[in-house]
Amino acid sequence: MRACWGTGRLVGVTTSGRATRWSNRRAARKVVLGYIAVITVVFAVVAVVLAVNESADASFAPVLAVAVTLPASLLIILVPELPHPWDGITASATLVGAALFQAWLLWLLFRGHRTA
Repeated sequence: MRACWGTGRLVGVTTSGRATRWSNRRAARKVVLGYIAVITVVFAVVAVVLAVNESADASFAPVLAVAVTLPASLLIILVPELPHPWDGITASATLVGAALFQAWLLWLLFRGHRTA
């Protein structure tokens, strides 16, 4: 990675030393940042709801966190060795990791092809 002078952005460098650009990078950036913003807001709301909820029965909020991280959360739920996503900090961190992995996959899907 190197700085692209005058733009304030970091760009990848190919083996020939030229900057790597993607044909659809702006749209991909909007999709990925929008997805990360939704995930951040949902997990913040879930944390606040669980912190202020005083009943023994927790709210429906963790299910919302599982829903916004689909399909990765479905895989986490179905693997018996992993903790359930509504069972604490470790499981929530697993969901956040899955969401970041999905954001990376969205970037790969929407970035387009390389341009010179």
